[in-house]
Amino acid sequence: MRQFEIKVGLDKKAAFEGWFTKIDDRANGLMISVIWGYSTHKDSKHAFIQFQNSLHHNTKYISYPIDDLKWKTDPFVLQIGKNELSETGMILDFELEGIPVRGDFHFSSFSPIKNSFLKPNIMGWLAYFPNECNHSIISMDHKVTGSIKIGNQSWEMQDARGYIEKDWGTGFPKEYVWVQANDWEKSSVAFSYATVPILGKYAKGFFLVLHHDGKEYRFTSIEGSKLADFNVSNDSFRATVEKKGIRITLKAKQTNPIFLASPVHGEMKSHIKESLDGTLELVLVISGETIISLSTHRASIDVHFET
Repeated sequence: MRQFEIKVGLDKKAAFEGWFTKIDDRANGLMISVIWGYSTHKDSKHAFIQFQNSLHHNTKYISYPIDDLKWKTDPFVLQIGKNELSETGMILDFELEGIPVRGDFHFSSFSPIKNSFLKPNIMGWLAYFPNECNHSIISMDHKVTGSIKIGNQSWEMQDARGYIEKDWGTGFPKEYVWVQANDWEKSSVAFSYATVPILGKYAKGFFLVLHHDGKEYRFTSIEGSKLADFNVSNDSFRATVEKKGIRITLKAKQTNPIFLASPVHGEMKSHIKESLDGTLELVLVISGETIISLSTHRASIDVHFET
C-alpha cells in the first residue's frame, strides 16, 4: 500500500488530506515546517500551504483555488500553486503578507518505518478500515540540501535533517498528543497518543517508533504494547510505553506554541496548538538497564488533550 501519494482525491465529500514536512537546519539555527493539503468540503473546497518557522514563531495559512492542486504519479509529485513536493525534494514559492518566500531543497533517500501486508503504515491492520483520521510516517529521517530565502534573508543548507508524515480522512482525533524529533546523529523518534472513534465508540490508542543506530523499536497499542504511564498538562506530557521487557519514557514540553488550522468534517475550521522547537527527553530501558538516553530542544510537539 503506497503511502506518499494521494489517498483521498477530489471526489470524496467532506474530507481532507495533508502532508507535514519539516526541515531542521541546526547549522543555521533554523527550523521550518510546511503543511501541504486540501479540503473537499462543499462549502470551502480548496488547497492550502501552511508555513511555520523558528525565527518568528508564527504561521501563515495560504489558501489556493482547488484547481491549483495537481499531482503526477510514478513518481509522485504534488503541486499546489507554484509549490512542489516529491520524494526527491520540494520547491517553495509563495508570499507571506507581501514577503516572498522562495525555497529549493533536495532530499536524500527516505528512512521509512518497517512495513508488511498487515502493517502498511503505523496504524497496522487498522489501515484497511475506514477511519476518521488515517496516519502514515513517510520518512523518519533524511538529509536535506538546498536554500531558502525569506524576504531579504537567505540561508544555504547542507545536510540538514528532514521528516515527513501525512494524515487523511475527515478530521483529527478528539484529543491527542504528538511529538517528533530527529536532530540526533543516529536517532529519530515519533510518538502519538489519541482518542479516536472506532465502531461508533471512542477508544484510546498510541504508537511510538524509535530509530536508533540502524535498529527500529516499535510500540503500538494495536500490536499489544502497553501504555504504562501517561500524564498531560496544558503544554506538556509524560508517557511510558513498554513491551517484552523494553520500556521507553518520554517527557515533552512545548516552547513558543502557535495555533495551526485543523480539519473538522473535512473543513479546515478548527485549530491545534503546535510547537516547532520544544524540549524532549527520551530514555530506553531493557531489562532494567538504560540503553539509550536522548534529549533535545528541537522537538515538534502537539498537545490537544483534556487534562
